[in-house]
Amino acid sequence: MAETKKELEAIEDALKRASVKIYEEIQRHIGWTGDEISSFVQEGATQKTTKVNTSGDKVLQLDMLADKHVEDALRDCPYVAGFASEEREDFVQLHPDGKYTVVFDPLDGSQNVPVNITVGAIFGVFKSPNLEVVEKGEEIVAAGYALFSTALQFAYCTRDLPVHMSQYNFVDNDWVKYLDNFSQPKKGKTYAINEGSCANWDEITATFVAQHLRGRSVRWMCCMVSDVARQMLQGGCFLYPADKKYPKGRLRLVYEAVPLAFMWERAGNGKAYATVEGERILDRRIPHEDIHARCGVIFLGEDEASKFDRLRESAPSWLGGQPEAKAKLARSKSETAAISEASTLRIALVIGAALNIALLYRATR
Repeated sequence: MAETKKELEAIEDALKRASVKIYEEIQRHIGWTGDEISSFVQEGATQKTTKVNTSGDKVLQLDMLADKHVEDALRDCPYVAGFASEEREDFVQLHPDGKYTVVFDPLDGSQNVPVNITVGAIFGVFKSPNLEVVEKGEEIVAAGYALFSTALQFAYCTRDLPVHMSQYNFVDNDWVKYLDNFSQPKKGKTYAINEGSCANWDEITATFVAQHLRGRSVRWMCCMVSDVARQMLQGGCFLYPADKKYPKGRLRLVYEAVPLAFMWERAGNGKAYATVEGERILDRRIPHEDIHARCGVIFLGEDEASKFDRLRESAPSWLGGQPEAKAKLARSKSETAAISEASTLRIALVIGAALNIALLYRATR
């Protein structure tokens, strides 16, 4: 046990070093250039790239540099057997005697870079010399994320250590721990989902947002680390479910969904689902044939999970369980609520007008 703790701490330190290097690269970044491609300064030259990675996403030069910084840090850690990255096609072998495999997205939300908005990095650790013997996400032993924003922050947890968070002090060139045993609030005031995709949602997601998240403010940064971190720290939920446009989901299972699902569940009594039917992300099989496979992501805080579970458990009985009937019922409930609100508003306006007339009449007498 003590040996494992020491090894996971060494991996954490390596990932922290890589995060500092990535943040320093971001600081040299040149912002919007007019052609929607981010540039940054390296060796006195401004360089650009239009590469596309295995996942089909555009790759900035900053993505590749971030990937290299993580690789360099892991090469200096003898406990790491190898790694799998969003920017690499296959598993990369490092130390033959290593016990651990690290999976990571070195620059999550990199399309935010041209307009200078928050980005992050995601890390997961398996106690395995490679991914071939890992069957499910549940086998993950540690996970963390780096948040590159107004400050450089790093969060990490293991099976034995709760979520803890540190911030880098660039004056002393050292990390300062500011949360040692984090616990997510039971309920939040905001939620994160791309509401522009509402036409593609399934009826459970649409009904959950319409009925149970009304009155809250939506927060959406287009960076999984940023959006999940806010909802984890302040309470709430993050949803990027599979939908009509992306029936297999949009986020990568191995190096995005699994690490952050592990952290989400370690941070409290929330739930991390891959589907609206309640399939747990960490119970999903690791696809050895495609480490870049995608999945749906539904992270729910304790209160939100309770409401979501009640909704999905009742869904099969809605009018016989037919999808068309369920959707019709969801729409009718939404329309009824809207009509009720409109009626209430009209009544309030009429009463207000009558009071104004009465006051005016009284004043002229």
